[in-house]
Amino acid sequence: MAASGHVPIESDSLNDPVSGLPDGRFFHLSADRKVALARRTLKPIAVAMFEIDSFDSFAPYLRDHAVRVLARVMQNTLRDSDTICQMRDGVLATVLDDTSETGAVWAADRVRRSLLETPAREVVTVSAGLACYPSHAMGADDLVGEAERALRTAKTLGPGRIEVASIDLA
Repeated sequence: MAASGHVPIESDSLNDPVSGLPDGRFFHLSADRKVALARRTLKPIAVAMFEIDSFDSFAPYLRDHAVRVLARVMQNTLRDSDTICQMRDGVLATVLDDTSETGAVWAADRVRRSLLETPAREVVTVSAGLACYPSHAMGADDLVGEAERALRTAKTLGPGRIEVASIDLA
């Protein structure tokens, strides 16, 4: 215990050891803050969830490699201001600042296409689910939930799909 009475925090305590990215706890904190900022500035933001297709069928060493490849592609393809985190095994997510639904689809497609340009293209493909504030949800938790639902739909419809959350008019 430190002299101040606080337990020191390891610098990588919020980072995933495989991808090196912040984990889901950081993602949810960041999403909360970014939705609040978007609400105050009246700007859209988007959440994009990427899942490696057939991840569970990979051998353990291939899983780690696939996650590292996707993390690197996302870091090289998305903007520095976009928050990228590893949510769980095989699932990475990003909050896209000042991004409309069209911009989110474009960004997700750039990630998908960039992944196809890597040596891992024969093995690693991704499906993506997108949700936007304020179109699909007004709060961070709901926004992430809508992106998760869109991701499940994308995975159901086939590998390499990008799906946008639907707007419930009922």
